Amino acid sequence: MTRSFFSRAALSLMVTLFAAACSNDEPMVGVDGGPPDLGPPITDMNVADRAAPMDLGFDMALVDFGRDLSEVDAAEDPCHGACAAFETCCVEGLLGHCESLEDGGVCPMPDLSVVPETVMSTLSVQWEYIEPGDCSIVEGCVAAPGWRRLMRFATQTPNIGNADMRIGMPSLDDPHFEYSTCHRHYHFVGYADYQLNNGEGVEVGHGHKQAFCLLDSERYVDDPAVSRSQRYTCDDQGIQAGWSDVYTANLDCQWVDVTDVAPGEYSLRVSINYERIIAESNFDNNVADVPVVIPVDEAITPLEPCSESREGLGRECGWVVASNGACVAGTTLQVGCGARCDLGTCSGDPIMRVCAGSAACGAREALRWDDDTCGRQCPSTSFTCPESGTYTVMTAPYRSADSYSCIVASNSTP
Repeated sequence: MTRSFFSRAALSLMVTLFAAACSNDEPMVGVDGGPPDLGPPITDMNVADRAAPMDLGFDMALVDFGRDLSEVDAAEDPCHGACAAFETCCVEGLLGHCESLEDGGVCPMPDLSVVPETVMSTLSVQWEYIEPGDCSIVEGCVAAPGWRRLMRFATQTPNIGNADMRIGMPSLDDPHFEYSTCHRHYHFVGYADYQLNNGEGVEVGHGHKQAFCLLDSERYVDDPAVSRSQRYTCDDQGIQAGWSDVYTANLDCQWVDVTDVAPGEYSLRVSINYERIIAESNFDNNVADVPVVIPVDEAITPLEPCSESREGLGRECGWVVASNGACVAGTTLQVGCGARCDLGTCSGDPIMRVCAGSAACGAREALRWDDDTCGRQCPSTSFTCPESGTYTVMTAPYRSADSYSCIVASNSTP
């Protein structure tokens, strides 16, 4: 029997398929200029509103693309010359393994897909402030720092095939990986693409071509044959059969920037493995078009109760005026409610906003704002006294439905 392997090139040439319509950490490097030894990898393991597995109904028939290994350079062999004469090198993602197939048999293969319900159930549109030097700036996810209106959503990509999707151990020598100094782990390059289209199919917004750390986030298929234990991590990447990778909506770059897009109805297209770099049995289910609505920008009424659960510094509901103060214009003041900063006390998870003048203000008009600077959950910030000589401090819980306390204190600094 002629030895053969299933290559990505063979998949793209021999099958005709069509697609359906960090933080502000300073960059860290190792002693040799490469990535540092940072211990266990940072992983993203949960999504709050996970949709139930869908009956996708795809034809799982596989096609054998045998190739005589005597014609292949050893460097191109995914099995690295390990297969015997009677074995086939079966490719599962980027890596291969040797398997003895019956006559007419075919290799098992992964099958990646997109769960549109997860996109829809986690989608939100909100204003967020992007600091200069933020990871999203470093990685090109927004064009400029400042206040940006972002459409956030989670992306869930199950492997519904009959083999694991294997990427392997990251390496700077492998062009499929890049090391993120912001996130401090390797990313697999070019996995997902986000495109916002209007009713005529014209693109009006584009998301960053997200580079994922591909891993087992959660078990997707409830079947005894599917393992209950995570197998793949950021250090050895892949998605085992019956599991899914989930990038949650709160992560950097998990959005489309809609700052300059008018309110209205649109379609969000989520594409995975869009360059077909990863070998899989079916590319038809790699695209999901999800109907979305960009709402009219909410009225700036920060002191009104929230009509639904909201979170974050940029929301315009659920705040209270905690204190008003007087100051000398041009001087620097610090306000907070954290004992570690010797400025008041807090409980729960409060957030803070400082406004010029004696009235409440919206996020984009605020002098400063803060979440957790003073200890793990207490806010504190410094600001320059405005020309009016007065300021207002507003507080709220990070999640609008939570209880909290924030006893504000202030002092002036030279």
